[in-house]
Formats: sequence, structure tokens, C-alpha cells
Amino acid sequence: MKNLTSLTGSEKARLLHDLFPDEIPMILEQISAFCEDFKTNKEDYRQNWDSGFMSFNYWQSLAEETAGIIKKHGYNMNKSSRVFSDQLYFTYTSLFVTDRIIKYADKDSKNEKFKLIVRALFT
Repeated sequence: MKNLTSLTGSEKARLLHDLFPDEIPMILEQISAFCEDFKTNKEDYRQNWDSGFMSFNYWQSLAEETAGIIKKHGYNMNKSSRVFSDQLYFTYTSLFVTDRIIKYADKDSKNEKFKLIVRALFT
């Protein structure tokens, strides 16, 4: 196995899925719910957008693309770490997904080991 600093985003996502498969359905559900809320309330999000890292419109496009990927491959993503990582970490959606995984771990997950691994892998 590679050392932590050598892992790609896709490899980190796959490892996370392999270690915590029970968290994946909840992560995908949270990401989907956020994408829907983001779409529904986009003007509210736009007004409060303060990220200098990327434009609101680009973040919105990543959210829409991610929602489509989950809709198309969600069932298989729950079952397979390879599908999960290959689909969500193939394009720049990886930026959006990583952000949502970190936020899920910080706010929604009750599993302390999961939270620690997410911090170690993605921050």
C-alpha cells in the first residue's frame, strides 16, 4: 500500500469506502440532499457565496454533475468502492465530493473513527 501522502483522491475515496461501507449510503444521501437544496435555493447560496477559490457558477455546475452521477450510479456506489471512487473522483467533481464528505464527517456522522479517518485522508 502507498503511504498516505502518495494516495490520489480516488484511492482515498476507495479506501474510505472499504473501511466504512456503512457510512457510504448516508454520505450519498447527504450529498444528494445538499445538491437538491443548492439547486432549489441557489439565489440564497449565491448571495452568501464567499469562496475566492472558485466561482459560484462553477460550484453549482459541480453540484449538478455530482447529483447526476449519484442518480445514475448510486446503487452501485453503495455496493462497490471501485464504482464509488471511479465515478465521483474521475473529474473535478472530486473537489465538490471531498468538501461534502468532510462536512458530513464534521456535522452528521456519529462514528468517531470515521471522523478521524476523514480528517487524516482529506484535510
